[in-house]
Amino acid sequence: MVEKLYECSDCEKRLSCNTHLMVHQSILTEEKTYECLDCGKSFRCNSYLVENQKSHMGEKPYKCPDCEKSFQHNSKLVIHQRTHMKEKPYKCEDCGESFSQNSFLVKHHRTHTGKKPFVCLDCGKSFSQNYYLVIHKRTHTGEKPHKCPDCGKRFNWNSELVVHQRTHTGEKPYKCPDCGKGFNRNSNLVVHQRTHTGDKQYQCPDCCKSFTQNSYLVKHQRIHTGEKTHQCPFCWKSFLRKSGLVIHQRSHTGEKPYECPDCGKGFIRNSSLVIYQRTHTGEKPYECPVCGKDFGTRSSLINHVRLHTGEKPFKCPDCGKCFTQNSNFFIHKKSHTSQNLMH
Repeated sequence: MVEKLYECSDCEKRLSCNTHLMVHQSILTEEKTYECLDCGKSFRCNSYLVENQKSHMGEKPYKCPDCEKSFQHNSKLVIHQRTHMKEKPYKCEDCGESFSQNSFLVKHHRTHTGKKPFVCLDCGKSFSQNYYLVIHKRTHTGEKPHKCPDCGKRFNWNSELVVHQRTHTGEKPYKCPDCGKGFNRNSNLVVHQRTHTGDKQYQCPDCCKSFTQNSYLVKHQRIHTGEKTHQCPFCWKSFLRKSGLVIHQRSHTGEKPYECPDCGKGFIRNSSLVIYQRTHTGEKPYECPVCGKDFGTRSSLINHVRLHTGEKPFKCPDCGKCFTQNSNFFIHKKSHTSQNLMH
C-alpha cells in the first residue's frame, strides 16, 4: 500500500497524515523569539538556536563511525549513514525511485508534477528549487560571490569555482577507465568515453550525421541554416564558429601568435605554420597517385591532379573560359573588369 503524503502549502514539506500537517503548520506560525547575534536568524526554541550557533563556531560534534566524517547536527549524521547502508527509505509513488532524504523526494516529485513554486520577482521565471532561484537572481544583480584565491576570477556557483581552481592545480580527478586520460570535470569524461564506445546520440535531422555532443550538432546545423552567429566588431563579417572569428580578427589586429622556430616568421593560424615549416624540412607528404610527384600541401596536389584529369572547375561567367586553379580564374576576371572600364 502506498503511503499518502500531505504537502504543506508554505514550505512544501510532505507529512504522512493530515493531523501531522496541521501541527506542522501551527509551528510555522509561531513567533520566533530566539535570535542569533551572529547572523540575525530567529528560531522558535532555544535548542534550534544552539544548533545554529554551532555552525558559526565550526563545531561538528557528531562523528560517523564508518568514515569519521563529522557533522554539526545529529540529523545530518543519520542521513549520511544511509550512504554506507545504501538505505533509501523515501520512495516516489509515481516512478518508484528511492531517496535517502525526504527533501530529495520532494524535489524529485516536482519532475512529475512540473511544479515550479519559486518565482523570480524581477523577470517572472519559475524554478523547482529555491537554490536555483537564488543562483538565478544573481543574473539580475551581477553578484558573483565565489572568488578564486589564485587569480581573483569570480563565479555564480561554488561548483564552478571548484572546477576552475583545477586549472591552477592541474588536478584531473576524473579518469577514463579505458585509456587513463584525466579530466577536470565529470561531464568532459562522459563525452570522452563516447570516443571509445562510438556512441553518437545527437543526430542531425537534415543529413542524419551524428555527433558525440549536442554542442557539435548545434554548430553543424548552422551549415544547413547558413546562420553565422559570430560577428567581427571591426568589419561586421560573420562566421559559423567562434574559432573562425578569432582567426579572422587577427587580420585586423596584426597578431601572429604562431612563430616559426627556425626563422621567426609569424602566422595567424597554426595550420599555416605547419605547412610553412615544410619549406625548412623539405617534407612533401602528398603524393600524386598518377605520376608519383610529391607536394608540400594538399591544395597543390589537388591542382596538380587536374593536369592529369583535365578538370577545370573554375568557369568564367562572362566568357565561359575554364581554369584548373581559382587563382588563375581570379587573374582572368580582372581582364574583363579592365575591358569594361575602357569602354
